[in-house]
Amino acid sequence: MSKERIAGIDLKSLPSNPSPPDMWQERAACYGIDPDVFFPTSEEEAGPALAFCGACRIRETCLAWALKNGERYGVWGGLTEQQRRRLVRFVA
Repeated sequence: MSKERIAGIDLKSLPSNPSPPDMWQERAACYGIDPDVFFPTSEEEAGPALAFCGACRIRETCLAWALKNGERYGVWGGLTEQQRRRLVRFVA
């Protein structure tokens, strides 16, 4: 795993001070989708959420928000809970 790129995202390009979701969520690929899709019960069930994230124009902002605010649950910015935990440990 490279410290510069995770799941196709250039970590250096993440906004350092992302705006809150109410400022950008209407432009997200997941907007209007049942939120339960983004809170799978296991990593194996995260596929549909990750597919939406893969097509999203603002996933870097979403991921930056999740990382900055310590979002522990759900899929954010194309990363699962487990992936974000590993990322935080890896880049720390």
